[in-house]
Amino acid sequence: MKKNVRKILAGRGGVGNPVSCLLLALCFLPLGEVDARQFFGLKVHGDFRTLEPIVSDIPSNRSGVTKEDVLNRVRQKLWESGIRPDRPRYNSHYLEVDLIIHSKGTNFSVDVSLKKMAQAYGYDPRKVGTVIELPQGKYGVFGNAYRDKGYVLDAVEEVLEEFIADYKESNLF
Repeated sequence: MKKNVRKILAGRGGVGNPVSCLLLALCFLPLGEVDARQFFGLKVHGDFRTLEPIVSDIPSNRSGVTKEDVLNRVRQKLWESGIRPDRPRYNSHYLEVDLIIHSKGTNFSVDVSLKKMAQAYGYDPRKVGTVIELPQGKYGVFGNAYRDKGYVLDAVEEVLEEFIADYKESNLF
């Protein structure tokens, strides 16, 4: 492999050959892509490109992570993914981000899910409650922050990336 790469870089061995250039380019592609899956529970009514993020209250902790920090990171990630972090027109669904962090700021868990208003999706709220969570992937992680705020926020972002990939995949078809 090294000989072939040297030949290509030196101008010998088929630089003009498109197959050689393509194979060389494939060597430098990122490997960390998220595989998107479709879930019935992630399919929403109306424009899926609008999704309101709601973050649970986060008590004071030694890592220094606040509700506002998490909400800002979630909004930023949604914008980057082409999703407007705003209330949908008919207020029929929202993104819930639940971060539980130990007061000493070391242990934490992140859980992300899509919640739907039962009546908007044809369910009787008297039987199932006003908010439902239909079958979807498991989007969560446990970690030990070692009092590192950045690590916790990166974990939130990582879980959110997986959710967004499945959310988009479920609503494109």
